[in-house]
Amino acid sequence: MPGIYIHIPFCKKKCLYCSFVSFERKLDLEDKYFAALLKEIDIASNDQYLKNLTFDTIYFGGGTPSLVKARNIALCLKRLREKFTIKKQPEISIELNPESVREEFLKKLKNEGINRVSLGAQDFTERGLKTLGRVHSKDDIHVAVKKIKKSGIENLSLDLIFGIPGQNRKWLLKSLDEAISLGPKHLSCYELTIEEGTELHKLKKTKSLKLPDEETLLELTVTLEEYLEEKGLFQYEISNFSVPGYECKHNINYWLVKDYLGLGCGAVSYFNGKRRFNEKNLKKYLNAIGKGQLALKKIEILDREKAFREAFVIGLRLIKGIDTTSFKRRFSIDPFQFYKSELSNMLKKGLLVIDQDGKNIRLTKRGRYISNYVLSLFV
Repeated sequence: MPGIYIHIPFCKKKCLYCSFVSFERKLDLEDKYFAALLKEIDIASNDQYLKNLTFDTIYFGGGTPSLVKARNIALCLKRLREKFTIKKQPEISIELNPESVREEFLKKLKNEGINRVSLGAQDFTERGLKTLGRVHSKDDIHVAVKKIKKSGIENLSLDLIFGIPGQNRKWLLKSLDEAISLGPKHLSCYELTIEEGTELHKLKKTKSLKLPDEETLLELTVTLEEYLEEKGLFQYEISNFSVPGYECKHNINYWLVKDYLGLGCGAVSYFNGKRRFNEKNLKKYLNAIGKGQLALKKIEILDREKAFREAFVIGLRLIKGIDTTSFKRRFSIDPFQFYKSELSNMLKKGLLVIDQDGKNIRLTKRGRYISNYVLSLFV
């Protein structure tokens, strides 16, 4: 189920933890940027491999897509439908930030076929939002959700971050209670990671940022999983939970390491055995597209073994784990033979389990709690 990702890099203010390609105070370039996106769609559509695909999902991410004009999003969707084969009822998602959600914007997007919203709530305490450098309040989240529901878009996902400096179980439960009260179909709950180059990384280097210790993080993780299961949102990936039937199809495609086309500044594509990285520099991206060529920074060719290893590691993030029959057919590599010693070691430690029929390899709950360690052994 191939997908298309469109990156919208504009932001009102870059969050303190953000390492994504995003730019403050450059919204005056919006129309020029979307003109480049339309041209990039035209150029990409000349690829014969892509012409033969039927795309199941489209995802507008950022940055802050809710800052731009609805007509620009509509133009992108129109051009995608003209140039590529899109399934009749695709999952079309857009990321929104609470402070920039507009009723008219949402109404127009729904009319264009957008049927899923991912709202960047991140936390429901003023302390947490300030620590993360968010520009919205918790009240803004509630107002935004009312607008989304009023628009008729029912498939609502909320993004949350846990492991915030100073956070404890009581704090996390407060945020979860408020999140669930809004009736989301899906929650993405990511442990705060401090990426190099971010403002939080600078604070960490000066030792003025005190992160939760491993024991606290484990308590928060267990609390999160148990709470959401009790509320009817079931874990289908290490950091993602949904009401049954509302799993994010676009992201599942990533975790299965299937084909996807990335469009826009800093976007990444993976198809036909190659990973393509778009230019992250906005000026260079615009200049390249303006010359009628793709703005590629790098192309990485994945040989069969590398593609197998990557798909295995990422696939273990899914709660159902690895379908070994599918892997043998896809890569002509038997996971049980290729990872014989690693699997034996992890099975003995109770970090992995093989289903009774011998078909699926998956992380145990204990294995998920130390997934970074387990997955590093299969890279």
